[in-house]
Amino acid sequence: MKQTAVEWLEDKIQSDMTFMEILGLINQAKSMEKEQMINFAEFVATYPDKNININGEMLHAKSKYDGAERTVDLLETFKSE
Repeated sequence: MKQTAVEWLEDKIQSDMTFMEILGLINQAKSMEKEQMINFAEFVATYPDKNININGEMLHAKSKYDGAERTVDLLETFKSE
């Protein structure tokens, strides 16, 4: 399962760290979050084509993505991959 930037930050922060070390981790987490949002946006943008073949014809086999109609459902699918 993928770890969010906030979950990563939570794992990294220790009680004996200086403010500057924590600030550095926060900035790194912000970068990670931006990358995760871009990756998720790309995932959602390509989602409608998951059941279409190279000729643009709808496939008849059931996909693991069938029924994921809400963005929150797609986010859960994306995070679990």
